Amino acid sequence: MRPTLFHGRSHGRLLADNPHVPFYVAGFADVDATDAAGLISYLDLCTRISVERKRAGYRDQGIAPGMHVLDAGCGTGDDLRAIAELVGPLGRAVGVDASRAMIAEARKRGLPSNAQALQASADALPFPNATFDVCRADRLFQHLPAPDAAARELRRVLKPGGNLMLLDQDWETVEIRGGDPALTAAIVGAFAAALANGSAGRHHRSLLERAGFCDVRVTASATRAPFATAYALMLSSAVECAKAAGVIDSDGGNAWISTLLAANRRGEFSYGVTISVAHGSTPARSASWHLGSRRASPSPTPRPRA
Repeated sequence: MRPTLFHGRSHGRLLADNPHVPFYVAGFADVDATDAAGLISYLDLCTRISVERKRAGYRDQGIAPGMHVLDAGCGTGDDLRAIAELVGPLGRAVGVDASRAMIAEARKRGLPSNAQALQASADALPFPNATFDVCRADRLFQHLPAPDAAARELRRVLKPGGNLMLLDQDWETVEIRGGDPALTAAIVGAFAAALANGSAGRHHRSLLERAGFCDVRVTASATRAPFATAYALMLSSAVECAKAAGVIDSDGGNAWISTLLAANRRGEFSYGVTISVAHGSTPARSASWHLGSRRASPSPTPRPRA
């Protein structure tokens, strides 16, 4: 079950000052066993605050009409719908997610005729070799207990000359100003440790190289967020993880958040985390292979599962 966030009298005051509902981010490791509705709302918030970044990512990968594109960890299908528009009627956008609830939500919200959403794990993709021109995984690998297996699978389903994009935070780089530094470091550490792969961003390069990708390039940048967004996306979850790890109790968690909230009112709060974006390619079969080919390829039909 999902933890109940911030019991006590201060809970109402915190939410009154905050337009976002807090979410338990560690629940993404097994969405269907936690609060799927809450995590769906979390993804909706992420989409609202990252529209331009996502568009830039599509451009960086060269997603174009006629391509077949896989979105691993597709969630509610927001990226899937955007990609389907970019690849057009001769292309195909396919999303996979391990969560039954996420796939149901993606289908409920509607998918165009050139898109499909399937329940599948990233480390056991139900597609033949060399199916896709482009693969992407946005904030997926931080929740995977077996990232190497998933990276190998993504390479397997990419066509020769295809490219992969990974995006993840390195949660061990979180910087929060406004509270006791030692306590803040302990809470951040508990949060990163609670995720399946909390420092995923810093390991992108070695991960892709081990999986056999070439031309690997990684860009890391710090991203900032105001208190309301930081509270919803990370701070509230960090408190729950710290409580579970015995770092703090409920009163201590409420006190820490209240201290940060007071610092925010004084203009002394800041929050940031490093995000890593990695790109890798599969070797081209021959010099004549052209990734951007507009030629339609066979539809990515799922292979039978054992």
